[in-house]
Amino acid sequence: MIRLCVFDLDGTTVDSLASIAHFANLTLEENGFAPFPVDDYRHLAGGGARKLWQNIVNALHADPSLQEPMMKRWLTIYEQDFLWGTRAYDGVPEMLNGLKELGVYTAIITNKAKPIAEKICFTLFGEAGKLLDECISDHPGMTLKPAPDEILHLMDRRGVSKDECLYSGDHTIDMQMARNAGVIACGVTWGFHTREALLNAGADHIADHPRQIVEIVKSSLR
Repeated sequence: MIRLCVFDLDGTTVDSLASIAHFANLTLEENGFAPFPVDDYRHLAGGGARKLWQNIVNALHADPSLQEPMMKRWLTIYEQDFLWGTRAYDGVPEMLNGLKELGVYTAIITNKAKPIAEKICFTLFGEAGKLLDECISDHPGMTLKPAPDEILHLMDRRGVSKDECLYSGDHTIDMQMARNAGVIACGVTWGFHTREALLNAGADHIADHPRQIVEIVKSSLR
């Protein structure tokens, strides 16, 4: 019986690839670098702000000292216009509503910076307790994915066992986190990584549409 559904943010509940790329490319252009194609950010992103900019600087073969100032600039302009190019994926609000009707606690765990993640979550899904119960995002002391710490802390707070928790994400990092936590892993195919990559990373289920996640939960209740 699944009582807790946890989701990734970027590429899983919200379509934000264009947004991440837009503000990163603006930052690169400000610093005299050519922009990356938007699709490149499927693989550059996923590990949080610092990992994103480490990947970008490495790909550019640029001076590592540029990583921190460019990351800070990106965070600043992104937060100022956090919904630029970002929307909830079709079917996600209905999925979250369906899970709430089943009495399932819903949360997001993301490596995204806390100020941006919370603004996106609570703007698109309502303040905590509406479609989404909780948004856990990068904050001081947080151990980022694929470490399982945050999901284990959440399960402990909710009194949920490993077989009562479903974690859904679009990235191999998400599947690794689920495996590390010992919870049920569901890969979603509408985000950054492919079905094959998600299966290879350990997905127990694959969802091609958000409504399938509700069906997985319903099946666990029978």
